Amino acid sequence: MSVELVYRSIGATLRSRRRQLNWSQEKLAQQVRLSRATLANIETGRQRILVHQLYTFASALGVTPEELLPNVQRRSPTADSSRLPIPDGLKPEQKEHIARLIEAADIPTTPDKDRDKT
Repeated sequence: MSVELVYRSIGATLRSRRRQLNWSQEKLAQQVRLSRATLANIETGRQRILVHQLYTFASALGVTPEELLPNVQRRSPTADSSRLPIPDGLKPEQKEHIARLIEAADIPTTPDKDRDKT
């Protein structure tokens, strides 16, 4: 899944949950302290959501942050973080969340030596 698809998927999930609650964009925007235009851009994937905003949206919408992410639960119940370039000093749950995000976004985990060649 490309990075653009990740953000479009998150936005679509936000929009879907907002509509389930029968909330306007204005109401949700007020709840998360963003402008309605910013929310509209996030919902369409034109604007990227920040990690802290993901938690704010989840709280406002009554879901977990993981429920807003694409394919997190469906891809693998436990992502393997041992093969990823994840910094030391993180809690196991934090490493697993990062591994799931990387896996969901299909971000390469090893450098492509041929990528820089022209």
